Amino acid sequence: SSISTTSPPHVAGASHCPGVSGPMGHKGKRQKADDEWQTVTPAREPTQLGACEGPSRVVLLRHGQSLMNLTQEDIPDSVLSEDGLKQAASWHGFIGRFGAEVVLVSPLRRAVQTACLAFEGEAAPLELCRHARELWWDEKVNMPGTPAEMRRLLRGLPGGKEVQEVDEALVPGSDDPETEEDSIRRLQQVLAARPESTVAVVCHWGVINALCGANASNCDVIECEPRVGGRFNFRILDQHKPPGGPRTS
Repeated sequence: SSISTTSPPHVAGASHCPGVSGPMGHKGKRQKADDEWQTVTPAREPTQLGACEGPSRVVLLRHGQSLMNLTQEDIPDSVLSEDGLKQAASWHGFIGRFGAEVVLVSPLRRAVQTACLAFEGEAAPLELCRHARELWWDEKVNMPGTPAEMRRLLRGLPGGKEVQEVDEALVPGSDDPETEEDSIRRLQQVLAARPESTVAVVCHWGVINALCGANASNCDVIECEPRVGGRFNFRILDQHKPPGGPRTS
């Protein structure tokens, strides 16, 4: 199978994970051309997702609207906007219906806020996963902060003290992927090695698009299943809008 990453639409208004296989659209900035992203063809290794490996269901949740989405400014590791907080919180009490047994979370702050608000009160543990971070690493908004900064954020979030793998996700290791494409491959390997039958990943437009081809708006949930062959590693089963909050892209 292969993965192709493309530019998202214009936006307006492992040592790092257990078990290791952007929107650009900034106003006044250049868009990533589609042909700047090479097709990613994961090596056929034992850890690659296959018919008998990894979870049978993957639930992808894109973060709520961030301040970057709202202002079109490249805000370092942007947090959620007020509307984004409402979108994320609207999943509280509903997200459990997807049956996630573990939640892997991008270490970018907008994703962490979304995960803690959406999964508040759920039994599934939240684990930061470095390889779920957004693509376009040259953007400040996609550069993770420090463990200390993350812990300060987590202290003010529901269930924040129970979030796991903070240091592992935020301190680069010697085997850190060198490119965005390598990071996507590593995320595929992480998912293939998980023992759970249903895994949720709280992440970003570029990551979701690379895994399954979906064009996810803020706080959309994409239900997927692994596939063998084809352009993407996952086949989309359904796509859900957030239960509340304004609709933003």
